[in-house]
Amino acid sequence: MFGKKFGVVAASAALVSVVLTSCGGAEANNGGTQGQEAAATDSKKSVTLWIFDADPMYQSAAEAAAAEIGVELKYEYIQDETYKTKLSVALAANELPDVFQQHAGKSYRTPVLQSKTVAPLNDTLDSTGLGAQFLDNQLVTEEDGNIYSVPSNISTTLVLYYNKKLISELGAAAPATWEDLQALIKTANDKGMIPIALGGKERWQGDLLYDMLVAREDVNAFDKAINGQAKFTDPPFVEAANKVVTLVNSNAFQKGFLGSAYLDAQELFKNDKAVMWIDGSFNFSSLSTAMGDNLGYIAFPKTGAEDVLSATIGFQNAQAPYSLFVNNSSANLDEAKEFAIRLSLKLNDEFVRKGLPGYAKSEVKSESQNKELSAYAADINKTSKTQAMWFGLLSADVGQEYRDLTQALYGGQLTADEFTAQLETLLRTAE
Repeated sequence: MFGKKFGVVAASAALVSVVLTSCGGAEANNGGTQGQEAAATDSKKSVTLWIFDADPMYQSAAEAAAAEIGVELKYEYIQDETYKTKLSVALAANELPDVFQQHAGKSYRTPVLQSKTVAPLNDTLDSTGLGAQFLDNQLVTEEDGNIYSVPSNISTTLVLYYNKKLISELGAAAPATWEDLQALIKTANDKGMIPIALGGKERWQGDLLYDMLVAREDVNAFDKAINGQAKFTDPPFVEAANKVVTLVNSNAFQKGFLGSAYLDAQELFKNDKAVMWIDGSFNFSSLSTAMGDNLGYIAFPKTGAEDVLSATIGFQNAQAPYSLFVNNSSANLDEAKEFAIRLSLKLNDEFVRKGLPGYAKSEVKSESQNKELSAYAADINKTSKTQAMWFGLLSADVGQEYRDLTQALYGGQLTADEFTAQLETLLRTAE
């Protein structure tokens, strides 16, 4: 077992709050007085929702779910990094909204459960019959037998996106091997293009890339090391760290990438400033909208001994998915629980509509004509293993220390050998 101390992610960004009213049932009688209308509004039960995902579908799905049960929706979108801090404070002070979204990973889920502030959903899942809509193993049952959350996102994995227009201008092709990747980086630099946009400020893209490089050396390296059958100083980890150093030294990333915010780096890619972008499959839709036919996808290159379809890195593990939780102190607890469940199912419909695999049954048909998304889906179906991001498997404090280490590796403060030696110490003492 890993340690159970928990850290707080520091961040600063703008908070955007919008209050929406959703009404279900028949239209109001036009003959009513303003006073009667006001009284009706005042008597309507409300549900407050916090969301960190900027995709507009979360707002529209929430409106639809609120309308189905006739409650007033108070919707707050909070920028991702700010959300982490705000939620940590709210958990500690027991000042939570009625329903809130949480990131995937043990380091995020465990503090919520240990706070004892969230309500079991078993009774509402059963009484409404909505629990039967979820596919097998998509609702996490905790050790006490309770289900405390419903999914808020699908299982997503690392994707290497590329700009077809820029690749064409370079007279190159999307990289299939480590040698191809190195050659493309050099060609892009020679032409004044950014080879790979990377948002280093939030740190997760850096450890995502390192995790992927390790998996390309040995798909089972992390599992063997974390279970004591190998060490984090073994060749797969050192080779992957050396490749990170090589990428940095070859100017694979934009100038100042360690201080670049994720969204700023993404804009470089979307606006034809960077040839490649390492991100999650969850961004297929938004990137396709922004880039049209210029958006390309390829399985992460064969940078080590393993084949490209041997493994990929997933953004969540089955026991700690992206989730919606309900505050057990909600003034409208029954409504909040049903709202959360219905919102989860509405979101599932939207994922299916986009051509993505859902976590629940749906009568919605895919409307996607995206060839790159279809290629990705075909590859995922043939991929042998999805390794969860290490951060999501670690306790909060250990996860943050791991990200500190990867940041030092990318920043040139540690050699590959120094990095893996410290990694071995960190993860071994965390057991």
